[in-house]
Amino acid sequence: MVYCRAMRKSSLAFLLVPIIPTSIYVLSLLFYPRRDLLILWRREFNIPLDAILPLIAVAAIYCVLGFWLIQRVKADRPLLRIHHIGLIGLGVVGGLAIQIAVIRVTEPDPVVGIVWRTYAIKSGGYWSVGAQVQDIARFIGNYPANADSYPVHEIRHPPGLSLLFWVGAQMFKLVPRIADTVANWLRPYSCLSDVSTLVPSNQMASGAFGIVIEILLAMLPVIPLYALVKRLAGTKAAVWAVVLYPLTPGYGMWVAQFDRGFALASASVLYLCEDIVTKNSYRNAFLAGLVLSFATFASVGTVPIAMLGGVYALVRIYQTQPIAELRRLSSWRPRMVQALLVLLGLSVVWAAAYLFFGLNPVDMFRVIFKSHLSIDFPYWPFVVWHPWDIITFIGLPVVSLAVVLGWKKAAPLTAAFVLTLFTLSVIHVARGETGRVWLFFTPAAVGAAAILLSARRNGEQIVVVGLLAVQLVVMAGVLRVLNDYGITPQAMPTVTVPAGINRIDTRFGASGQIALLGYTLPEVRPGDYVTMTLYWQDKSTTPIDAAYKVFIHVANDESDQARLTAHDASPVDWLYPTTCWQPNQIVADVHPLVIPQDARPGQYLIFVGLYDPISQTRPPTFASPPARQMYGSILLPQPLTVTAKP
Repeated sequence: MVYCRAMRKSSLAFLLVPIIPTSIYVLSLLFYPRRDLLILWRREFNIPLDAILPLIAVAAIYCVLGFWLIQRVKADRPLLRIHHIGLIGLGVVGGLAIQIAVIRVTEPDPVVGIVWRTYAIKSGGYWSVGAQVQDIARFIGNYPANADSYPVHEIRHPPGLSLLFWVGAQMFKLVPRIADTVANWLRPYSCLSDVSTLVPSNQMASGAFGIVIEILLAMLPVIPLYALVKRLAGTKAAVWAVVLYPLTPGYGMWVAQFDRGFALASASVLYLCEDIVTKNSYRNAFLAGLVLSFATFASVGTVPIAMLGGVYALVRIYQTQPIAELRRLSSWRPRMVQALLVLLGLSVVWAAAYLFFGLNPVDMFRVIFKSHLSIDFPYWPFVVWHPWDIITFIGLPVVSLAVVLGWKKAAPLTAAFVLTLFTLSVIHVARGETGRVWLFFTPAAVGAAAILLSARRNGEQIVVVGLLAVQLVVMAGVLRVLNDYGITPQAMPTVTVPAGINRIDTRFGASGQIALLGYTLPEVRPGDYVTMTLYWQDKSTTPIDAAYKVFIHVANDESDQARLTAHDASPVDWLYPTTCWQPNQIVADVHPLVIPQDARPGQYLIFVGLYDPISQTRPPTFASPPARQMYGSILLPQPLTVTAKP
């Protein structure tokens, strides 16, 4: 009787650790009205039931099959062939099903949704940069000099991710018929990029290669994670790690974002560190550095993986070597050699880029951090925000178990997770959201939680897995983390030119394919923030061949040299590029204008034009009087009037 009471108390104490934080967060997502440090992303509650039901069904079936498989695995025995097949099938089929079901919540066609995300410049822009590479040596060598002209993610990353699409383009060049078939399917969904939809087929089809690689990279971390956890706690714990991983919310919610794949690097480094410590492996020390070299060449954000591995290795050294031996300096000499081999491996890709292509790593990092650290974010709120953001995407049931209870049975993984995450948050090098950028932390937390769960009773395991599934469903159902990639042609509202605007007869492009039909013209005072709306129409029967950007110059005189204010942007606040415009479609394009406080009253001339951001050229312009074409732009007939303050 006493034993049973103790067991119940132990079980209750164990379950309260994941139940309390998960319940608070889930209830807040559903009912808490404010958006603050607890809820960081935009929410949407008008999702139809038929969109969320498939995710509920897939999550439930996955949990049942996963739990059924685990019950047939013995902790101290190797997996049978049937278990291997079941585990692989669950990871591949179940993992894909979860990803598709999550996307289906917001996208009627999940596959098309992934394609839109892949090509859209707001979702990353890697295809926009990588698919156009013709001379790989020049692209890599000149990357720091050209980075400012790339989309925001490319400015802050080395060229590695963009090169994936270059590889895809070269592969499709070898099979032109397949490239044509794939490209013709993809072209309508590529218009949200900065690139013409009419690019050669092999370049267009490279997007499909990128999609496959991204999904594959997201699923592969379970392999080194399984091997690592098996070494630490046996087969059953390793199977638990594989089962838990696809249920983490970030796994399904960030599809088409390459950050998911960096978990492969972190899981691999952790596994290699286990061999470095327990087998005194010099080869794996070099391999760990090599993995880091490839990872950092893809994203500087993966540098903290080195700290994950370092903390893990130090804790394992403490666990596996006698204290008396650790006090002798001679015992650390092999470790110092291993550390040097890690650094040597880390330098391989960067040294090759420098020797063969002339890429200066110092210049590369200077450009990256100049752009990245220029983001102005307050310090203290983000010390909480950043870890909380990634913790929610890993899953509160997983993280709470790892952080609170993992210090005894899973100390290397828990210490690596906690200390690295704390350090990253305190030094404040991360700016903006980290919900996808730090997904490489997921294997450490999942591994620790799996080790703990494998030793618990069935009822406790069911509760934890159920909590993780519930959090996944609720987060995918109400949070909107990857839906602002732009406006698709099907979703663009129908616009008519309102009466009373300033009408104008102008055309842009060699064939006059873009018309500026009219515009609004506010009257302003010094210090005002106003908007000017341009009404465009696509006059072409074929897709517009460039993603033109719009510029408005409010100038002192016809030389267009001294300007009162100006604005450059892709149409419709960067959401609807000209490559997406449909024949005869009218587009209302709103541009903000900030009038300086010291602006003198008077009339100012307005120049409106288009330019191709890739070639930096302006298309030919045609205008009927009283408008005039000047400098590849249109001088509007009506000036902007700035009146004196009352």
